[in-house]
Amino acid sequence: MTDDDTLVPTGYVDNLFDLAGRVAIVTGAASGLGAAIATGFGQLGVHVILADIDTAGAQRVCRTINASGGTGETLALNVTDKKQCDSAAKEIRHQLGHIDILVNSAGSAHRSPAEDFPEAQFDRIIELNLKGTYIPCQSFGTVMLEQGRGNIINMGSIGSYVAYPWASAYLASKGGVLQLTRALALEWRDRGVRVNAIGPTLMESPLTTNARHSTSVTSDFIEQRMIRPRLGLPRELIGAAVFLASDASQLVTGHMLMCDDGYLSA
Repeated sequence: MTDDDTLVPTGYVDNLFDLAGRVAIVTGAASGLGAAIATGFGQLGVHVILADIDTAGAQRVCRTINASGGTGETLALNVTDKKQCDSAAKEIRHQLGHIDILVNSAGSAHRSPAEDFPEAQFDRIIELNLKGTYIPCQSFGTVMLEQGRGNIINMGSIGSYVAYPWASAYLASKGGVLQLTRALALEWRDRGVRVNAIGPTLMESPLTTNARHSTSVTSDFIEQRMIRPRLGLPRELIGAAVFLASDASQLVTGHMLMCDDGYLSA
């Protein structure tokens, strides 16, 4: 190491968070956390591909991005279908030349006591939350490995670390996302691809609202243990996503950045 290596060059920080011109795929982008992150990326000059099976919802978000001067397009995508994801990855690289960012935000939940948890719901949640993270990592990550660069951001949860009632399948899936993030980071860092995750607190989102319709047991348990009695807002995750997608986080990989408003410290 030379003396120059330890210095901060003039203007070094100017472009640390610059994402302009990069291409990002955001799954689950039709609503909630994915929609917020996609919109935030669009405001920073990222070409955003909003991937979701809810094409109407994705188109609504896309129109917002384009109306504000950003560049977005939609992609009908089942994140658990390997052939679909492989085909999409190849087509995007062919059309746009590169894939720089993948945000895996597609997910679901179901609330039920563990002893009565429906097998079909367990299968659905594990398939979407865990397999639906793994398959896009494989498909779009392969393009990144061929490029020698890229950033993947998975969506974890406070439930990646701690438990709460009536959410056994969701907790299992999000614990799996944490370990998947670590495993891929270990395998891919020396090939230019960083893999991280975001761990949100209980958020204001369609997923939370829909789950409350069946029972408030889970939400009540979490809210009673919050340092501040309020849910997180989807837009409050944009900064974390920008950091992990940008050159500002060059030494960060295999990490779940907790956006839990102090929940795990209480």
